[in-house]
Amino acid sequence: MENNDNMDKNKQKRKLPSFGKICVILLIIFVVTIISARYIADSEFRQSVDTSILHKDLTSENVNTIDINSEFNPTICAYNKHIAVLSKSVLNIYDTGGRVVNNIDINLYSPLTAANGSYLVLAENEGSKIYVVHNTSLAWQTELSGTITRVNVNQNGYVSVIINNSTYKSVVIFFDNYGNEIFRNYLAQTCAICSDISQDNKYLAIGEVDYSGTIIKSYVRIISVDKAKQDPDNAKVYRYTSEAGEVITNIKYSDKQNAVCMFNSYIQNITPTGDTRVLDINNDIIFADINMMGNIALVEKQSSGLFSYDYQMRIMGANSFKNNLFILSNSMPKTITCNGEKVCINYGNEIQIVNSSGWLLKRYTPHSEIKSVVLSDNIVGIIYKDEIDIINF
Repeated sequence: MENNDNMDKNKQKRKLPSFGKICVILLIIFVVTIISARYIADSEFRQSVDTSILHKDLTSENVNTIDINSEFNPTICAYNKHIAVLSKSVLNIYDTGGRVVNNIDINLYSPLTAANGSYLVLAENEGSKIYVVHNTSLAWQTELSGTITRVNVNQNGYVSVIINNSTYKSVVIFFDNYGNEIFRNYLAQTCAICSDISQDNKYLAIGEVDYSGTIIKSYVRIISVDKAKQDPDNAKVYRYTSEAGEVITNIKYSDKQNAVCMFNSYIQNITPTGDTRVLDINNDIIFADINMMGNIALVEKQSSGLFSYDYQMRIMGANSFKNNLFILSNSMPKTITCNGEKVCINYGNEIQIVNSSGWLLKRYTPHSEIKSVVLSDNIVGIIYKDEIDIINF
């Protein structure tokens, strides 16, 4: 019996870490904490680590490239892990290595585009044709009566299309991910400007503007998809009226319930049961973008002296108290582009890609003038006159 007790005690001793091991673990934690604190506080040290250890700095020499012909005025999109180039009625789809993985005949003269996850929608601006691509294949296509003014797709492939026709100011058509038309919503008094579909496909948010009165007003209509399947005319579950003179410009669902809506001078969160103010856009906000997943990216200027300013990017939660900062020093970006969990900051002579926590992911130095940037959550396309440089994650 005594031998068994001794054996149990020996096993327990072997399970306990030695004093030396505990010291090593504590030392590692201490060193990591010191390095992390310096990385956050010391910009020169951070840049050295980013360049030498984390290899965040990129140039055209160490990225993959796609050749394009600017004479054909190509339309370029990023979605999922692909870059899509529509030129001369052919959509070429490229992977992260710049290789063509498929080409699809798409006959559009002036394309509208929308992308979300593995879905890409292309439609004829002021025309009738619409194409939906899933991954690298054409999922469905159709032709509508009326003229298309805007398209939208959620991450599950459900599509909303805004059209104008001779009878109504706007009609919003809702399709499922197989291309089946589920319902139509007719607007007789207002013009539909934008729309978005909730992440669970249960709600459609429509942004409308009434130009008929002496003062412009905007509205956001929340439609229950289940109710609309039975009675589209009585499927509205909530309607928000904007302040006077406001024009709605964009809607982005941050989850299953919350539609983040951008107006001229403020951002409002709207649900099927109510609404709350998210942000007033003041004169210190240079750019505001709601196209992140559950976040809003803001570029703000702050006075740093007489006639001089510092700039910062603030990433705030669309319906939370989250606030993350990324310091832009005294350089004001030319543009910012948002998608998913990432923001692409274009300074003209440098591109910085930042995540929603405010951490730098990649820094890219261009070899000549950048025309534009396309961004998904997995890939970035830096567009020049005759080529596209690819940055992937």
